[in-house]
Amino acid sequence: MQVFISWSGEVSKQCAETLREWLPFINQEIAPFVSSQDISKGERGLYTIATQLQECSFGIVCVTRDNQSAPWINFESGAISRVLGESSLAPFLLDMPIKDLIGPLTQFQATDSSSREDVWAMVKSINDKCENKVEHDRLRTIFEKFWGDLESKLGEIRGQQPKAQVPERDTSEILNELVGLVREQNARLGGLERRVDSINRPSAHYTVNEPREIHIAPSRKTIFMSTDVTADVNQRAMKAIRQIEEMLGPDAVKNANVNKYGVDVFLNDRAAGKVGGFEAALATVATANQLAIYLKSEDGNDIFGHPPF
Repeated sequence: MQVFISWSGEVSKQCAETLREWLPFINQEIAPFVSSQDISKGERGLYTIATQLQECSFGIVCVTRDNQSAPWINFESGAISRVLGESSLAPFLLDMPIKDLIGPLTQFQATDSSSREDVWAMVKSINDKCENKVEHDRLRTIFEKFWGDLESKLGEIRGQQPKAQVPERDTSEILNELVGLVREQNARLGGLERRVDSINRPSAHYTVNEPREIHIAPSRKTIFMSTDVTADVNQRAMKAIRQIEEMLGPDAVKNANVNKYGVDVFLNDRAAGKVGGFEAALATVATANQLAIYLKSEDGNDIFGHPPF
């Protein structure tokens, strides 16, 4: 079973490489992929990574205090989650407790690498997705046999980095963040209800197509938005769509599908023919907004993607 291990920065890379060596001891069916070790010289790095993301069955993100807001970490996490779902992605926290995790990764079930039981829970989750599962009692015996090796190696990696300059978050800060998130969700739901109530024009309508999809159709274009899209992702997606329209024309976008980590943008025929001259700028838009952006023709054919298809 393919396990994609994401990293950003030297310390995170060492953590990823350690997991790559250790996980197959737990179940020999586990085949970890780490870009620093598994991309041969001469291969197209981004293409190989994109292929591995599509083929993996579980994802681990090696997170440190320094890299938890890194665009690449959050992008790969989003790509894994988009393919596999949230239950198949585990942020693996090297040098901080779960309460100090911030940003998009907070929505996933994180693993504290210093906690034997946390790591055991992650190992069980990976094993349960293998075609040939190891029975849990035997798996626990194997885990206990090799846990010391992992614990020792991770301790060495933590000892190599300078003491973190980022102060730990106190309880009041965490509670304030939770209250803010709850209020934000309430405000968004209230705003959506008011929007639905106010739509009476023939050119606009509101429908619920699927349990996870809300369809709001304004007069000019249609935006499909998953119900679990956060306000931050929504803002970045809308900003990216506006920037695409600034490049390709004000009526370039016919409709768009927004999910938690990316946006599929459908262009009219005229705008689709102009994409070739703006590929570098479009890649910059995707990177700046920390989103995967895929441009398609009106009939759904792929035109451009960042990262590449």
